[in-house]
Amino acid sequence: MRKEKNLLRLNKKAVSIMVGYVLLIAIAVSLSTAVFFYLKLYLPDERPECEVDIQLTIDSVKCVWNDATIPTYVNIDLNMTNRGLFNVEGAFIKIGDYNRVYRTDLNPPNDPTNIISICNGASGVLKPGEKFCGDYTYSPVPTVSQEISVQPVVWIDNKPVLCPNAVVTKTIVCMAP
Repeated sequence: MRKEKNLLRLNKKAVSIMVGYVLLIAIAVSLSTAVFFYLKLYLPDERPECEVDIQLTIDSVKCVWNDATIPTYVNIDLNMTNRGLFNVEGAFIKIGDYNRVYRTDLNPPNDPTNIISICNGASGVLKPGEKFCGDYTYSPVPTVSQEISVQPVVWIDNKPVLCPNAVVTKTIVCMAP
């Protein structure tokens, strides 16, 4: 008889431990679900994206050495055209070694909207069909092929939006005179 009572007591302890684990897991899952939905309220639902028909093309790029005996920089002359259907308010223009991820900014990185040139009538917007001509200095003097990349920037809802699908690149070789 005593053995039976001891066995029943042991079985009850095992059941209560299992119930405790199940309750603990249920509480953890419900708390994590509640935190997820609470934080989801604070995230924006949609991110603005560029239009598909934004397209810049690099017409020509020249690398011009300065006239010093030991050159310390080169001039990069860039001509590009907006061949898309929408206005482009800015661009990140970068240069770096061919097939490298990291590149140096040619235009001021804190103001990518600086695409004002005499080619587009000194307006801050590159309209469809308009040309842009820019002259930048680049230091140090490159020793291998360089690659120019241009990433358009448009303004949507008063916020700048990068266009990662519209990046254009062109390889240039800076040859010593």
